[in-house]
Amino acid sequence: MNDASPTLTDVLTFKLSDDGKLLATFEACEIKLTLDAAIVKEALVKQGLSKLFLHENALSNLVTQYNNASEGFELEIGERRDGVCSFKIDDDKMAVRLTLIPPYGGTPVALLQIQLALQEKGVTSGIMLDEIKAALKEGYATERIIAQGLRPVPGADAQFQSLVPEIRERKPQVDERGVANYRDLGQLIVVKQGDLLMCRIPPTEGKKGQDVTGQILTPKPGQDIPFASGLQGAELDPDDNSRLLATITGQPKLVPNGVIVEPTINLARVDLSTGNMSFEGTINIKGDVKDGMKICASGDVFVGGTVEAAEIEAGGNVVIKGGVIGHGEHSSDPNEAPMFSAKIISQGSISAHFAENVCMEAGTDIIIEEFSMHNHLTALNRVLVGKSGSKKGRIIGGITCASVLVKAAIIGSNAGFITKIRAGFNPYLQAQLDKLKLEIDANEKEQEDLKKIIAFVLAHPEKDKNGLLNKALHTREKFETDCAQLHADRTHLLSEMMLAEHVQVIVEDSVHCGTEIQIGNAIWKNNEDRGKGVFQIIEGEIDFGNTMLSVNGSH
Repeated sequence: MNDASPTLTDVLTFKLSDDGKLLATFEACEIKLTLDAAIVKEALVKQGLSKLFLHENALSNLVTQYNNASEGFELEIGERRDGVCSFKIDDDKMAVRLTLIPPYGGTPVALLQIQLALQEKGVTSGIMLDEIKAALKEGYATERIIAQGLRPVPGADAQFQSLVPEIRERKPQVDERGVANYRDLGQLIVVKQGDLLMCRIPPTEGKKGQDVTGQILTPKPGQDIPFASGLQGAELDPDDNSRLLATITGQPKLVPNGVIVEPTINLARVDLSTGNMSFEGTINIKGDVKDGMKICASGDVFVGGTVEAAEIEAGGNVVIKGGVIGHGEHSSDPNEAPMFSAKIISQGSISAHFAENVCMEAGTDIIIEEFSMHNHLTALNRVLVGKSGSKKGRIIGGITCASVLVKAAIIGSNAGFITKIRAGFNPYLQAQLDKLKLEIDANEKEQEDLKKIIAFVLAHPEKDKNGLLNKALHTREKFETDCAQLHADRTHLLSEMMLAEHVQVIVEDSVHCGTEIQIGNAIWKNNEDRGKGVFQIIEGEIDFGNTMLSVNGSH
């Protein structure tokens, strides 16, 4: 008889049944040994059963039943399980995700098993063998991607490649007064007619894709975008419509789906190093225009510095941020026009900081910020010198002509310079009127000569050879018709010479002795210094008073 005390393995044993169930068997004994979950786990390890799957709450249930048992029992606490794999295919069939559960004492999932399962689910494309092997090596996986479809690549839209280096947007800066600063535009790039500006890269069809079931996915082709229409200064290459060429010389500027060429040229200055400038477009000069130079542009001319004794002619506006200083040769005869070395002629407006000894002719306005001295100014619309409320706006000497308005703070000077202001008629019509008078005088002289020839032939019929009389009569008739038309044109010009009665000469501070004001045909000569006021026609005479009529766009 064995008197040794029983051990736990004597009363509680574990075994794996033929069908893979883990059974715990208790045999009742007189001595109840202590039992808890840790002791049970240790026993399972010792018996090589620790890798089996344990049911939920199996150990706690075993301990409880053991502690309460008065007789033997057998309890199933777990089982042997093989490894399990499951798959999830995305709705768009672009990915397969593997969930891998490791075995509990059973057989692990094999590579062939996964491959066969994928085949059964119709997964034939994009299988990632390395990912499957890595998951099997790790023994577990949670929705690990093991097959990946190839998404179609959309075609690229037509692309536009600029072939002009360092193109930049021209954006003139605006100061606090709202005046555009055309100097601060950055370096301009100039292209010439025929230069290649841009290439258009055709769209692509894209690349086909394939989902995990092997279904081919068709890509969306790229959009075929043409060059923008109406590109100024540019056209398609007649030999290759994917190339854009310049049609003029000027500054290129990027726009959506193309390039335009602005007829502009940029210069640091104009002097002997550049020579005289003539350009079909706009000229932008950052610095000065030196003595003796000539500039001719069909567009605008912008000068960031000073214009010396030079000539500028523009089909657009002339903007001079500095002043204009010429070398006028004044005659002792006040009625004799001086010779000017500085001339600014514009079909648009002219603006400058100041002007001295300059001849200016503008198709619209002349605007001078500070003073006009010994100039000959002619504007089809207005001449404005200075700003409202400023005493810097002076007109001293010279002749100032405008159709609608002449405005300045001070007219004339204490030095006694003769200062002439002319307003109320179109200054450019006078030249046409003078030309018409010369043509009328020549026509009438021709008629007088023909009259003598006709009288002579009538008095001496024998002298009428080769139809001289008829030729003379026909020629006189033509001259009479032409002369009648010339007189009609002259009458029309004379009617246009006189403008609306609201023409004004406005003086905001004072007008000095020696100033001559002409409005239409009326002339007013100032023999004494006067204060501010307005010159205007009242009942056919020039009146100087304080009433200011409304003038559209007054400065």
